[in-house]
Amino acid sequence: MHALFDDVEPDLAKLDLEPKSFFLLGVVDENPYPAHMAKALSLPNPTVTFLLKRLEARAYVKRSNEPGDLRKYRFTLTAAGRKALLKGQSILGKRLDAMLGKLSVADRNQLFKLFGSLN
Repeated sequence: MHALFDDVEPDLAKLDLEPKSFFLLGVVDENPYPAHMAKALSLPNPTVTFLLKRLEARAYVKRSNEPGDLRKYRFTLTAAGRKALLKGQSILGKRLDAMLGKLSVADRNQLFKLFGSLN
């Protein structure tokens, strides 16, 4: 996975994203609160806060107050954030397909079987 991330990092940089920010964009819809994002990605809360501030500055996410609790913030993807996420997913998908294409069909099937057993 590190090789994959190293490979896509320059293309993600063109979208003004780094790998952790890209994955953070991917969990915003289902996890709109920073603590939930941190748990979903197994990242420390301060890291998520730092990344969210950068994504907010790029207008990829929007922060809003949670009704009833002014100390709590909810984040949503902006149109620009959704566009960057989709482009990043395309980049990652193409690179992953290229990497998997180097494996035999039997090896790919074994890999997918192993991934399936992780659930």
